[in-house]
Amino acid sequence: MKRWVVALLITASLVDISVTIADESPRSETANSESHANLVHWIRIPAGTYRRGFASNDRNENRFHFDHPYSNRQNFKFEKPAHQVEISHAFEIAETEITVAQFREFVTATGYQTDAERGDGAFGFFPDQDDYVDRFQTASEITWRKPGFEQSDRCPVVAVSWNDAQAFCRWLSEQQGVRCRLPTEAEWEYACRGGTQTWYSWGDQPDDAYRFANVADGALETAYPNTTRYARAVKLNADQGDGHVFTAPVKTFEANSWGLYDMHGNVWEWCQDRWAEDTYDRYLRDISRRDRADFVLKDPLFEEKTDLHQYGDWRVLRGGAWTCTPAVTRASNRTFAEKSGASVYTGFRVVREVAPATSRKDAS
Repeated sequence: MKRWVVALLITASLVDISVTIADESPRSETANSESHANLVHWIRIPAGTYRRGFASNDRNENRFHFDHPYSNRQNFKFEKPAHQVEISHAFEIAETEITVAQFREFVTATGYQTDAERGDGAFGFFPDQDDYVDRFQTASEITWRKPGFEQSDRCPVVAVSWNDAQAFCRWLSEQQGVRCRLPTEAEWEYACRGGTQTWYSWGDQPDDAYRFANVADGALETAYPNTTRYARAVKLNADQGDGHVFTAPVKTFEANSWGLYDMHGNVWEWCQDRWAEDTYDRYLRDISRRDRADFVLKDPLFEEKTDLHQYGDWRVLRGGAWTCTPAVTRASNRTFAEKSGASVYTGFRVVREVAPATSRKDAS
């Protein structure tokens, strides 16, 4: 076995958000087909404007740490500066992460082999190792079919790369006759927040995560001691937490205010964007500090290659996973991995594009 280095950077943010939503409420739609993949439940997300990222001041950082007294201190530098983002068109996003059953249907239909299956395997969890860092290693036997722990068909598929997610999206697009793709990072945070301006879509209390998210908790710590304790000091008894050691079936927990499940925890989710640690600074570098409060960034998708990309094609991950304490699953947290990399705590959900509404004048 060899280690696959994935930078799951522990950062956190409060977003001082003011949200403007178009005159349309999120609503659920289901594609009309008997197949698993075409039974994706879509939530229509209205166009709108929100404030993305972490407000750049010590008061916000202190407030976050006050709300999370038993968690490791977080680093917010990749989530700054906060800025207004406009999502100019409605879009549909999958109600849940793509499941094992849905991914299996894609593989059966196409004969597709994942990056992990064609290569050296995925980044797996090996709890018998004494050192916590050694518990996560690449192994040839770790794939989406056998991630090293039991999964039902309703669990989110794991051990899939950004490339694998893209292949699934291309196939689903053909099945539905509409472009399906990964969400942009901006779309993802907008959908996750569901109109809120708190640390999480449910509010500011980290322990409320157990109603909404599958996170590292007492169940994981009891099964594998010193796995969760390094990041969280209390409430680690077997009956304290969400009750799931590894991935949980989708829709096990409560949805956010827009009807989306597992936007926090369960598995990290791939986004379209390339990664840069200073993405937000790059967008705002030509905007004076005086003008930033009124500046609105429209439909951002970061595709620029930075110096880091000479070592790989790094892509954004969002949302946290079963390996993360609640603080790490906050709505604005950003991290990354190489697009061919796969791990047992990474999956994805998909977006279906919606044609812009045609006005009566345009239609005439």
